[in-house]
Amino acid sequence: MAVTDNYQLLIQKLDRFIRKYYINSLIRGSLYTIALVVALFLTFNFLEHYFFFSTGIRKTMFYSFIGVSSLALIYWVLTPLLHYFRLGTVISHEQAAMIIGDHFGDVKDKLLNILQLKKQAGQTALINASIEQKSEEIKLVPFRSAINLAQNKRYLPYALPPLLLLLVLLFAAPSMIKDSTARLINNNKVYEKDAPFSFVIDEEDLTVVQFEDYLLEVKVEGEILPNEVFIDIDNYQYRLAKEENNRFT
Repeated sequence: MAVTDNYQLLIQKLDRFIRKYYINSLIRGSLYTIALVVALFLTFNFLEHYFFFSTGIRKTMFYSFIGVSSLALIYWVLTPLLHYFRLGTVISHEQAAMIIGDHFGDVKDKLLNILQLKKQAGQTALINASIEQKSEEIKLVPFRSAINLAQNKRYLPYALPPLLLLLVLLFAAPSMIKDSTARLINNNKVYEKDAPFSFVIDEEDLTVVQFEDYLLEVKVEGEILPNEVFIDIDNYQYRLAKEENNRFT
């Protein structure tokens, strides 16, 4: 095999290593992005669910979420994806050799020396012979094994807990997520927090002969019960009598 062919084989192996390097970065970055975006999404939803923020605060939260999510997506996902296709500035063969050398200690100096010798102008037969010898010595070294994609499992604890929490809430309490998300998206609209109780009237027939008395019974359901209940008739309020904690007449 010619010296040029040996060197080209070495470069091909380095290029394959660089592509795997960016695949590894893409996997790790995807897990980071999922962890950050979902955690931020849940945090903003919980805050909005409990505090019912004003339109200004909701607008700030919404655009902050869009901005942070976009930056994370660009930096951790889109950038390594572009580099995988050799778009933009990628790591050099020398940088790849340094990374490989950290895994295969006896290869680092030889690999760097080959790259440096090849760059020398006016190569002599002695230099070509040295490239041939050193290339032959490391020809069987599996450069790509210097990166273990399975090690990205250690980043799962960052992404899985917020993702699982989101899935649980979507099934167990979907309104908590959907209502808060709707208010954050429609951040120009004014919303009022629902009352912690509701009125229940069991009577089906609410008609009465004019000027005759009618006994209206109202039950109150909810987490917090009011001490007083009023009924508004023609812009005049009448206070109902409290019979029990949750029953007024």
